[in-house]
Amino acid sequence: MHFDSRFRTLGWAPLGGGFARARAVANHQVGTDDRAAVEAPRRHLSRALETLGVDPRDAVAMMTAAKVRRAAYASARRNGLVAGAWCTAGCANALRVGDRATFLRAAPGTINLVVAINEPMEDAAMAEAIQIATEARVLAVQGAGIASTRSGAPATGTGTDCIVIAAPPGNSIRYCGKHTLVGELIGRAVITSCSRALARERLERD
Repeated sequence: MHFDSRFRTLGWAPLGGGFARARAVANHQVGTDDRAAVEAPRRHLSRALETLGVDPRDAVAMMTAAKVRRAAYASARRNGLVAGAWCTAGCANALRVGDRATFLRAAPGTINLVVAINEPMEDAAMAEAIQIATEARVLAVQGAGIASTRSGAPATGTGTDCIVIAAPPGNSIRYCGKHTLVGELIGRAVITSCSRALARERLERD
């Protein structure tokens, strides 16, 4: 995803995580047995971006073993405010929050989300947008009937999910809770895009 100007971003992507400014957000597909990508994700992502002509210093990048061609997009808008959500989904790594830790034994499979807003947001609003997007992902995962591979209980995501929020620079939106319009639009866009991506993943698997 490319922006016309540098957007403010927030997330925990391997490249450009935390608060950053970026002209591009990438979701790079890697092989399930790609040890170089797993052992040195920043270096791997930087090189991948460079081959595309993108300056890694001006980008945020995530990795996924899910098929990027099965990504889903949805948007929601009202009163000039627009929220767009892009999602790739793999569920081999599905877990429920609070499951016993499985560090270093995680199977490939993740749900990555990029959420873009067309209005500037304060830091706190961007942090709250992460919460809204996370709750929406949980609804989509549970709506798809996905169970934890660890406990068998209803999953809330996977062990390696990543979310990136992007908005133009500035501070016009102060709040992003479920009572707000921006919170509503983010929730609707993420539920739809994540549900579509999960359905495509299941259809391909079946």
